[in-house]
Amino acid sequence: MSKIIGKKIVRCRTIDSTSDEARRLIKKGGGEGLVVVAGRQTRGRGKPGSAWFSPPGNLYFSAVVKPYKDPRDLAPLTLLSALAARALIVRLAKLPVVIKWPNDLRVRGKKVGGILTERLPSGHIIIGIGLNVNAPRRAFPAPLRASATSLAIEAKRKFNLARCAALLSGLLDREYREFLEKR
Repeated sequence: MSKIIGKKIVRCRTIDSTSDEARRLIKKGGGEGLVVVAGRQTRGRGKPGSAWFSPPGNLYFSAVVKPYKDPRDLAPLTLLSALAARALIVRLAKLPVVIKWPNDLRVRGKKVGGILTERLPSGHIIIGIGLNVNAPRRAFPAPLRASATSLAIEAKRKFNLARCAALLSGLLDREYREFLEKR
């Protein structure tokens, strides 16, 4: 089966939100398989009502899918996205990752990533994944330092963001295709 997620990748240095850009691109004809990646967001979002702190050096990633299965059921897509992000962290950083349902990724009890899955009236679903990759502890506002971390802090080394994005795209694609194949 050919690749679905990552057929088209839009890279941005800084953007308001990768999910908002994906939404704009869908309105212009972008569809399933589109991925938007940014090195910084100025208005990243977390779960409803909360912002996602988005300093430079991290991975901000949104993928567009349009499953033929019930598009109202976001839970499986959120979970498969968490599994793909977890696999990325384990593969690259060799860190113990716990998925805190429904949308948090934690390493050693601290949040390292989050997932926001949004359904559009068109039937498209935007899977937003934010991963703290290279942020140093000082990059986090004081109130977040006790509860947030990054792969660089935990693994004591930096990571190539382009490689992270490419691997995440591939892992998410694999999980999504397996999801579609299940009846």
